[in-house]
Amino acid sequence: MKKIVNQFGAKELIKKDNGSLVQQELIKNQITVIPELETLIPPLLDDEYRQLEANIIKEGCREPLLVWETPAHTVRNTDDETSLFVLIDGHNRYSICTTHGIPYRILMKEFSSIEDVSTFMIDNQLGRRNLTPEQTSYLRGQKYLSMKRGSGRPTGNAAGKRTEEVLAEQFNVSPKTIRTDAEFAKGLDKTSPALKKEILSRKSKVSKKSIVGLASASEEYPAFDSVEQINQALTKTKKAAKPVLAEVAKLKQLVESLERAGGNNRELCEEIIEVAEALLQNSD
Repeated sequence: MKKIVNQFGAKELIKKDNGSLVQQELIKNQITVIPELETLIPPLLDDEYRQLEANIIKEGCREPLLVWETPAHTVRNTDDETSLFVLIDGHNRYSICTTHGIPYRILMKEFSSIEDVSTFMIDNQLGRRNLTPEQTSYLRGQKYLSMKRGSGRPTGNAAGKRTEEVLAEQFNVSPKTIRTDAEFAKGLDKTSPALKKEILSRKSKVSKKSIVGLASASEEYPAFDSVEQINQALTKTKKAAKPVLAEVAKLKQLVESLERAGGNNRELCEEIIEVAEALLQNSD
């Protein structure tokens, strides 16, 4: 590791992607963990965490932590230009090393936006083999949602395909599975960080079907932080859905009739609007 001697003494340095040098100790003291990004790191099972901890205590931290330097305003609602050193990979190693006072190395990584960081983290995690089915589903869903927002949208030969078709080919699953993954990710993001970790590490027993249903449930809480709250929300959603089933069926029939008419029937269009407005009122 390169060192430089100045009026403050010898300091370990680390090389950034662009070739400039940064004091490593300064970075270590300012590492920031962003909760929204941390949730993209699937939690280790208890046995896995203890094994990693034992390995690091015995052998040291072999892999460097990845850190992104960026102005505070890029990740927070502020005009602050102060640099943040955001941890993007190595959250478990960081926790273990700071708890036990174990030295670790840092590798700086450059990105143009937090969306690019999210995409990198998702792809990085999906490339690992020790993911549970729930963790894989959540990450695939997040990748789908990210691509739909425009970050990582299909290009080249894949440009003419739907997002779910591109990802289905990439992960060797059906497009329907990818759409379900997206609903699973949306539902899971309605839970608190603590409950999300418990679900993804299988400490809290909540079915995937329930989490998918949570995606369309009313947001009664800032974040669902218990299985009981999830069950209550799903029960209310089911009760609220019953009165609108007839209207949904009617709307479907009207749309089919409009398609047969070639989309030129004014009366059908007005009736569709009326039924759609009724559905919106019932969903409030």
